[in-house]
Amino acid sequence: MSTALICLIIAFTGYSVQNISQATQKIGLHMYAKRRLLGAVIWAGATLGTTLSVLIILLAVSIGDVSLVGAMAGTGLLSLTLYSKVVLHEQVGRRELTGVLLILAAAVLLGAFAGDPQEGEILLRLLFLFFAGVVLFYVSLWILMRTRPRFLGITVGAFAGALGGFVAQFQKVSASSVGEAICFFPALEGPLSALCNPYTLIWIGLSMSAMLVLQFAHRKDRAIRIIPAFSANYITMPVLGGLICFQESFHPLQWVGLALILAGVFVITRRSARSAREP
Repeated sequence: MSTALICLIIAFTGYSVQNISQATQKIGLHMYAKRRLLGAVIWAGATLGTTLSVLIILLAVSIGDVSLVGAMAGTGLLSLTLYSKVVLHEQVGRRELTGVLLILAAAVLLGAFAGDPQEGEILLRLLFLFFAGVVLFYVSLWILMRTRPRFLGITVGAFAGALGGFVAQFQKVSASSVGEAICFFPALEGPLSALCNPYTLIWIGLSMSAMLVLQFAHRKDRAIRIIPAFSANYITMPVLGGLICFQESFHPLQWVGLALILAGVFVITRRSARSAREP
């Protein structure tokens, strides 16, 4: 089995654990109002799941291309849809099944044309410039949209997705020789050094920031408008970063796969957000 295929499987597992754990956290919070102990246990277990998912994704970017791992971010919704059907006994309609099929087709394309990981030079200064440019763009847009409430929630949601999209990129740096060289504890080697350097603090901070900004976005608009904007940036930012800052490449048919994932995510999240508003 090729390294690229192993990376895809690990990334799919990580994003699946992440999305299922996030859904289970909501179940725990809902249950807490009726049965506190059970709700707290479910929520705590799901929170451990989200922590585990971050480590799984870190493993994926440490052995594969950040652009490939980032493109797989939408595939977790496939597992979440099946989880909703089998475990939560929620209705899965034609729209959700269409989204699942699009994501499956995308995963096949991404896997079929994935080459071996490319060990190019990490353009660290360019990564920070890319990050600063994206932040400056969305902060400026946020300020401008304060007078246009109709677009404010979408703008803030997209900003949250952009911040989340940089997590995998800084995870890649933290797991590389660049991160290992400035490990807080020089005696550590391998995976442990990837968790003990300044870039680790950056991606943890970005992950928390993305979550907080997304919560603010939900206060400004409906989920049906926010979630697609968040997801689009969450998936595309690591792909762009991989190409620009990590000197990776994407096969033309992998771009088709990326487009199919974005389409599948849009189909599933639109339906899920609409269902969440129903009594």
